[in-house]
Amino acid sequence: MKTKPLISILTSSWNREKYLKKLTESLKKQSYKNFEWIVGNDGSDDGTDKFIRDFSKKSKFKITYINSSMRVGKAKLTNIMLKKISGKYTIECDSDDYLDSKALENLLYLTEDKRIKNNKNFGAIVGQNISTNKISQTFKTNKIPKNIELLNWNNLHKKIDGDATFLVLSKNYKNKQYLEVDFLITESSLLNKVFKNKIFLLTPKIIKIMNRNAKNSVTFSKKMRYTRGSAYCVAINETKKNFNSKKLTLKIKTILHFWRYTLHGDLSFIKALNMVKPLKNNYLYSLLYPISYIIYLIDLIFDKVEKTHIEFEKNIKIAKIKTEIFNK
Repeated sequence: MKTKPLISILTSSWNREKYLKKLTESLKKQSYKNFEWIVGNDGSDDGTDKFIRDFSKKSKFKITYINSSMRVGKAKLTNIMLKKISGKYTIECDSDDYLDSKALENLLYLTEDKRIKNNKNFGAIVGQNISTNKISQTFKTNKIPKNIELLNWNNLHKKIDGDATFLVLSKNYKNKQYLEVDFLITESSLLNKVFKNKIFLLTPKIIKIMNRNAKNSVTFSKKMRYTRGSAYCVAINETKKNFNSKKLTLKIKTILHFWRYTLHGDLSFIKALNMVKPLKNNYLYSLLYPISYIIYLIDLIFDKVEKTHIEFEKNIKIAKIKTEIFNK
């Protein structure tokens, strides 16, 4: 490449010191060197703070360190990190994941593709993630593409079956933020806004390795957490057009889950009713509320839920968040 644009790598971490070592080693081994690391410590009570400070003394790249005195959640931390981006491009890498040594190089190479270069509708390069046991986390096993594909946002959803890595034009994040209602809100709540009407290059190259058995993993948690965040995510994503395109069984399932999330998230019936456009347009779906209430009671009986939004609301008011920059 004639130029070497800066890439911003975003990582939020909550009690993941033991996994950060693998990630930082992968950063040091990157074949493409022009990047910065923006890392957020979400009030960890393990050795995360010391690890990041010690690592900053040994590393050669710029590190922007956002340190919260107590847990405020990934949504809040990521919003702060998005404002600190200096790079032309941005990727996110969770603290329990790590990058292939040629991840940045392979992603950046594709930005020179004639189909997207200087295209105002370009959204991101999309790469494949695998688990530590080498199973694709992005595609179904028998549907991994062999070649690079050009897709729009709607068709991208049809191709991807799980988590992928996005190399995003940083300007697409301008004035975009996660809704801060819980420690976590699903990424789709923001990405649908960032990538609406955009086009993408999808590559089968392996970019990221994901540890699916890491501590505090949302995927394998035995309890329902972040239910208020989940309720708001459904409300944001379920536009009238998106909802009407679903089969009746999926519509019912979506509404049942939504009511269940609102009940656990302590949102009133009236507030919830006004949050989702399909509900406002068709009150028949409100008849599903009693069924969700029964499921809600069963959840309580079997202690299936952790009301994370209560702690979030308390912490967000008193947490002290400090930003430091190392290796300018």
